[in-house]
Amino acid sequence: MIAFSLCLLVGCDSPTSTIQEIKHNLDTFKTSPNLKTKEALEKSFAKMEVQIQDLEAKGDTVQYDLFRRQAFTLRYDFHSTLLEIAKWNSEVAERRAATSNPVAIPNPVESASTPVEVEPHKE
Repeated sequence: MIAFSLCLLVGCDSPTSTIQEIKHNLDTFKTSPNLKTKEALEKSFAKMEVQIQDLEAKGDTVQYDLFRRQAFTLRYDFHSTLLEIAKWNSEVAERRAATSNPVAIPNPVESASTPVEVEPHKE
C-alpha cells in the first residue's frame, strides 16, 4: 500500500501510464494542433521508446510486444493526424489561390526585356 501511494505521489513511470499520457496528448493535439501539443506528444513517444527498450533488455517479451504494438498504433494515429492537417492546409491554400487575383504573366514576345530581333549572322 505504501509503495502504491508513493508511486501515485511521485508519478509512476510505467509503460501503462506513458500510454495513457500519449493518448491524452494525442487527443489534445487533435483538438488543438499546435507546436506545443506536438512537442508534448513527441516527448511522450520518446519516453515510451525508452521504456520499451528497457522491457526488451529485461527479457520481458510479453510486455515488450504489448507496449511496442500499442506505441506503434498510437504513432500511426499521430502520423495520420499530421497527414490530415497537411491535406487540410493544402486545400485551404488551393482555395485561397483560386479566389485571389490571378497573376498575369507577360507574353515573352511582348515583354520589354525581349531583345529586338536581329538578322541572323551570315558569313
